[in-house]
Amino acid sequence: MAKAKSGGNKIFVLDTSVILYNHNALNSFEDNDVAIPITVLEELDNFKKGNDTINFEAREFIRIMDRLSDKCTLTSWIPLNHPKAGKFKVVMNEQSELDAVKVFGENKPDHRILNAALIMIAENPSKRVVLVTKDINLRLKAKSLNIPAEDFETGKIKGC
Repeated sequence: MAKAKSGGNKIFVLDTSVILYNHNALNSFEDNDVAIPITVLEELDNFKKGNDTINFEAREFIRIMDRLSDKCTLTSWIPLNHPKAGKFKVVMNEQSELDAVKVFGENKPDHRILNAALIMIAENPSKRVVLVTKDINLRLKAKSLNIPAEDFETGKIKGC
């Protein structure tokens, strides 16, 4: 299978909080691409059991990813299934030159997600890369590392 080219002008890196807020978040970014750090999938694994809304959101997102990926590997850009949609992939590498784990002095999931955003910035210099999260503190940490960061509300991002 040929490697799919990424589309759109931007790459949105999603935090776990976005998916727990809206399992269909992948489809909220028009023709732009969406990157999911592997840490997000690991965190979702902790939320899939239970009967609360966040448990439902985690399970549904995992099902959507499974359905969309079909026989593809998640490390290649995979087209989303709607008109004028971008692509998505999972970011496996969370070891960036500017290391958020070292900067903030702790190996936390949020810091690995920041590293995934830094990797996407380094690998895609011609595209604007934006971290999208419901977590205010994570947005502030991202901005301290010069990573554009935005909130996600009711299916749309709020940009500056």
